Amino acid sequence: MKRNYPITSKVDEYAEGVRSGRIVACHRIRQAVDRWYADQKRDDLYFDETDFVLIVNVAHNLRHFKGDYAGKPLDLEPWQLFILANILGWKRKATKKRRYTYADVYVPRKNGKTTIAGLLALYFLIFDRENAAEVYAAAVDKEQAKICFETSKELITRSEFSGEVDVYRGSIVYRPTASSYKPLTKDTKNKDGLNPSCAICDERHAWATNEIYDVIKTGMGARSQPMLFSISTAGTDTSVPYFSDLEFLRGVLDGIHEKDNHFIMLFEPDDGDSWGDPAVWRKVNPNYGVSLSQEYFESEFREAKMKGGTTLAAFCTKNLNMWVDAPDVWIPDDDVKACTATFDEEQLRGADCYVGIDYASKTDICAVAFWFPAYHVAKFLFMVPSEKVAADSGDRVDYRKWQEEGLLTVIQGKVIDEDWFVETVTREMQNYRVKAIAYDPWGMWNVIPRFPASYQDCLMEYQQSIKYMSVPTKELEKMVLKHDINFLGNPIIRWMFANVVIWVDPNANIKLNKGKSRNKIDGVVALVDAFGAWLNKTSGDDGQIYASHSLRTISI
Repeated sequence: MKRNYPITSKVDEYAEGVRSGRIVACHRIRQAVDRWYADQKRDDLYFDETDFVLIVNVAHNLRHFKGDYAGKPLDLEPWQLFILANILGWKRKATKKRRYTYADVYVPRKNGKTTIAGLLALYFLIFDRENAAEVYAAAVDKEQAKICFETSKELITRSEFSGEVDVYRGSIVYRPTASSYKPLTKDTKNKDGLNPSCAICDERHAWATNEIYDVIKTGMGARSQPMLFSISTAGTDTSVPYFSDLEFLRGVLDGIHEKDNHFIMLFEPDDGDSWGDPAVWRKVNPNYGVSLSQEYFESEFREAKMKGGTTLAAFCTKNLNMWVDAPDVWIPDDDVKACTATFDEEQLRGADCYVGIDYASKTDICAVAFWFPAYHVAKFLFMVPSEKVAADSGDRVDYRKWQEEGLLTVIQGKVIDEDWFVETVTREMQNYRVKAIAYDPWGMWNVIPRFPASYQDCLMEYQQSIKYMSVPTKELEKMVLKHDINFLGNPIIRWMFANVVIWVDPNANIKLNKGKSRNKIDGVVALVDAFGAWLNKTSGDDGQIYASHSLRTISI
């Protein structure tokens, strides 16, 4: 493509550097560059330098206001130029409008992501030629939303453009086009009336739901070429929507999914990369040697290696963009995720089955696990009252989505009705040859008599003390780590495994610790109970080492 401006050639130099290997880059960045070259061959797109050159000139007239760079022009790094060139430069021949409506930049901290986000927000407020533009800095809470907004405020008030805007505590207004820029959180009132032309979604890894994201998406419909720009590091909670969203975006880069209006730039380690390798540090941190010094990284690495635990987890998560569970979590998520395989569930009909029940609270999740040892398959029933689905439970998961996907059974009301619970479980058990039903006795005293007579002999009270829980918990642990169990891709049990924290006694016996676990683990508890019943019945002595029983009288 012909270049009229020298700055655009820097974008080509960056792309060529990545493609040739001169610039060390991860697989996902190489895919983004491959996409750049593929776009140049398309008949339906063209590259317009105008807006890209404009934003670069705007940046040069803004000044850094923190640290060693304070007072210096906002000169952009090659990777940042590549992002802006893609977002603002590619247009569709049929409409002459921008090709990209969405953009995700996933990059470790201290790489200047907030600066580029603040710059973009100001560009869409003042220079995008949109009448009554609405620009938002969206985040999980007010403090996070203010970070990007305050960055924009500091940049604009120190620039030659300051006389063109009115800067208030909670907004920036550009008078000539009646445009405004404000922070946005879930607590913002009248969100359904928004008509965003641009939204910066900051640190998506911390968003418990996509509520704000969806409000922004639906509100953009009246704009001819809006921009929804997400920027984030990795996190520790794999149940949040952004973790799944990243999987989808990787699928777009892989060609599995199609989303032609979404720009994607993911800085993350490749499979097999070591967190202690300096080459990996450079590969996933595009500002390595600029805003991130080698000395800083070496210091952070030494501390992480020495202290381990939360310090190591923070280093991997924030500096290397690796999703790392809390260090005291039982089994890594990657191992749980690997316990999924295609399976015809019709094979389970009539198969030997061991059932585990964690009745928990009638106002919370009740879990039933079905373990099929012949197939190494675990199925689950998760039940919850409708009021928990409707409420903002604080559990950081989307119960409605699970309900729609048929993974969560919901009963109307505030509590789980005992008769309904037994009927639901019995209806499922009728498909199998049930050998034992192990249950946590807490809260079950009024439920047990409701089971049909045909199942009464199968019922097994299973004590939750470490004496009884250690062996089946270790057996489950072994199978998951060996990837020798199939959870049938159930996202609820995967979430619950990520929440589990283990209590270990001085004799290395282990037990699930509900009190210290990060969130719900009911399904895992139910599965351990099912394993206990299985081991009980197949131990060779009728499981007396596990079963609870009343006082015995021994004749002499």
